[in-house]
Amino acid sequence: MSRVKMLRIVNLLLALVFIGVAFGGLVRMFTGDSLIPYATFNQIHPISGLIFVILVIAHIYLNFNWIKANYLKKKK
Repeated sequence: MSRVKMLRIVNLLLALVFIGVAFGGLVRMFTGDSLIPYATFNQIHPISGLIFVILVIAHIYLNFNWIKANYLKKKK
């Protein structure tokens, strides 16, 4: 699989997981137990957070050449 295709998949998953984690946290913060029971939230939120971190690392790895070219270049 090409790097660009992998990056598209990682970016899509990253966006979906971010929306899920953010939405779950905001719903929990503003509604308490009325929408998401605490036990369910307590199981899903850390796992989705871990998946988010893994996807961020994959995103940085796949974009590292761009990061190097724009941020880690030597000053003239």
